[in-house]
Amino acid sequence: MEYQDLLELVQARRSVRAFAQDPVPDAVVEQVLEVARWAPSGTNSQPWEFVVVRDRPTRERIAGFVKDQAYPSHDLELTRPEDMRWPSAARPVSDPGWRDAPVLIVVCGDLRTQKSYPLVTQLVRGELVFDSSLASAFLYMALAATTLGLGCQWTTATSSPYVMPLVMETLGIPSDLVIYDTMALGYPAMQPRPRIVRDRSELVHHEHYDQARYRTDEQVMDFLRSLRR
Repeated sequence: MEYQDLLELVQARRSVRAFAQDPVPDAVVEQVLEVARWAPSGTNSQPWEFVVVRDRPTRERIAGFVKDQAYPSHDLELTRPEDMRWPSAARPVSDPGWRDAPVLIVVCGDLRTQKSYPLVTQLVRGELVFDSSLASAFLYMALAATTLGLGCQWTTATSSPYVMPLVMETLGIPSDLVIYDTMALGYPAMQPRPRIVRDRSELVHHEHYDQARYRTDEQVMDFLRSLRR
């Protein structure tokens, strides 16, 4: 692969929140998972397990768990300053946009794999290394999906304290595992808006941190507000 191909791939990867009902062939899902299993992980522990959910009633049940959690989340979001509220807080609670995605891939991590880390890592950063390993697999999945013309959404709600145990019971996931996050996968039915990406000159430092480019609290907040707008 040429560098320009890679750059165009990561630029093309976007979160999709509306999906067409066209089925995704099994072979295509397998291609996504094949890429994911080659992701880097701490001590090559490969903590990931993938639960592919196609059954519509099961997908709808998972979406229902997430919707139930959305009511208190919506109320909580309304306590924030208006210019920092997540945009969905301005709308009534509804089904998650990925509800109609034809495939869900629930990414799980096996907590026992952390025993392979050096002891000091287990004591100080074990959870971070574990999560970073699973994030790597998730990102590989997202890039693979993009090359195959699929849209995907990185769904964090299934790892919340309320939703996770319900999904684990529904899918029969053993207690030694945890849900990292869930990927909604399908062919996109919408065109995402252009991303706001910080300029490279703002965030790359050479040899030492350039204090002249240290962002003030207000500059950081202005940038975050711009994302809301």
